Amino acid sequence: MISFYLMLLAAGLVGGFMAGLLGIGGGVVFVAILPLVLRHVGIPEDQIVQYTIANSIFGTWFASFSANSNLIRHKEFHWKEVAWIGLGSSVFSLSVLRFIVNTPLYSKEAFNVIIIGLLLFVLVQTLRKARKILLSTPEIKSTPTLLVAGASGGTVAALSGLGGGTIIIPILHLVLKMDIKKAKSISLGVIFITTSIITINNLLENTLLLNTINHTGYIVWSVALPLSFGVMLSSSLGVKVGRMISSKSISYIFATFILLVIIQKLADLL
Repeated sequence: MISFYLMLLAAGLVGGFMAGLLGIGGGVVFVAILPLVLRHVGIPEDQIVQYTIANSIFGTWFASFSANSNLIRHKEFHWKEVAWIGLGSSVFSLSVLRFIVNTPLYSKEAFNVIIIGLLLFVLVQTLRKARKILLSTPEIKSTPTLLVAGASGGTVAALSGLGGGTIIIPILHLVLKMDIKKAKSISLGVIFITTSIITINNLLENTLLLNTINHTGYIVWSVALPLSFGVMLSSSLGVKVGRMISSKSISYIFATFILLVIIQKLADLL
């Protein structure tokens, strides 16, 4: 039992640090470990996907809360952009969750194929841009693009539990020409809004499990709390480290993270 909690704590520490450093949420770590521990506590196999996404989003909420507190204290929080992207993300994430994910019909196979193709494109573009000696290019102001970024991020978050930063950051960085550090900061703000809404919905869901499993809706407390504790310990450290390294270095780290997501999604398919 001790090893069970240590595994969740370690996943929280790694995921929280990655969330603070890259602005993507710790979902790629959480979704890899959660199916194993959820089976261990007795979640039925036909509900593993829904519980994995819900508890991954719960951990990501803690990561974004801690990281955003740090950004606000240092006046690095971009309220206007977060509000517009958060609007698109909230509407789409809740709709996708209610009408697709939390239903018996949801399967991730088709989505995995789409997201792998999309992330491969993002990976290539990010590496190409990081290799160039970037000239100072003006940032593009486009509210419709911010809404599209939010809608895309919210959809990805609800469908996969990864957090929407894997989509939001490339759109802001590659399309709107934002510095990747600013894009990362905005992504963390949007993730907090999106995961708050998704978590409230998941807590209110009427689910049927054995009485021996302590849960509220899709949130299993014996799993979610140790994971979130690790997240709270490390996410602010990730923000601080990100502040000390260059935008180019963050681009390469982000590309590595995208590659890990692609590998994880391929593993899902196989």
